[in-house]
Amino acid sequence: MYLPSPILIGVAFGLSELVLSLLRRAGSNANAKDRHSLLLIWGVVALAMLVGVALALQFPGLALPHARAFYFAGLAIFVAGLALRWYAIRYLGRWFTVNVAIAEDQPLIDTGPYALMRHPSYTGVLMAFLGFALCLGNLAALVLVVVATGAVFSWRIHIEEKVLAQAFGQRWQDYCAGTKRLIPGLY
Repeated sequence: MYLPSPILIGVAFGLSELVLSLLRRAGSNANAKDRHSLLLIWGVVALAMLVGVALALQFPGLALPHARAFYFAGLAIFVAGLALRWYAIRYLGRWFTVNVAIAEDQPLIDTGPYALMRHPSYTGVLMAFLGFALCLGNLAALVLVVVATGAVFSWRIHIEEKVLAQAFGQRWQDYCAGTKRLIPGLY
């Protein structure tokens, strides 16, 4: 049975994010408050994926046991993560942008996947990175990719939540009290 290379999986992810970045920037009626975090995300993600692949190749002694099972689990998590990310993006519709920005007429969305967690598209992208790292089948690569992407998206969430709190005030605080950031009921 043919199994796609983890490199091919990473390239597919990168292309989907590139298309998203080109098509979904905030318009002129939005107040951008990105603080250049999108550029930081792209840099950290690219570096983590490249170094993760290099680590997997360089340190075969750190291969995960049952690599085939981890590969299939990783592929399933990757696909589920991308599906959740794109569902969350589609659900937000025109309000979704790759840069942190609030449009003047933007509502606070707290339905659909946003009723379960505040950042379902980030949950999805982090799942995709976990899946990619599991497909690499190497402990060093897994740790590097998960820690690096987790850290950069934590920073992005921090920026985004400050902007949302400023824009929506008490409504945002009430929403936060009833939802977790990334994992329903846990975090």
